[in-house]
Amino acid sequence: MQLLAVLLACVLSIAGGDGPSGQTRLTFASESSFQMLVSRTTLGDDLATFHCLSSRSGTCHYRIYIEHCEAAAGQADSACDRRDLEHFELAVGARRQLQGLPAAFAECVGSAAGRCA
Repeated sequence: MQLLAVLLACVLSIAGGDGPSGQTRLTFASESSFQMLVSRTTLGDDLATFHCLSSRSGTCHYRIYIEHCEAAAGQADSACDRRDLEHFELAVGARRQLQGLPAAFAECVGSAAGRCA
């Protein structure tokens, strides 16, 4: 079943038609070999489309943020400042579009609020 979900997500990614300047991010999350979540984010022309393909809970929870990290002199660890831009949830099959996100935005997707893949 997990293989079927991966294949379906790949086919949908190809069929998505995000164009030559686009980018597609696929998020897969599993727990104990059980598929928990599949999400697709398509980026292009200053527009991000978030699509919840599958979620064990029936909902994908999204956290959109930017993170800026600076390495301290002489230290391997870096101090990071994370700023949340958006929080939202989508039912399986639903999509949401956001325009004007910074190019370096990151996303966290989970099947429950507060849980990220």
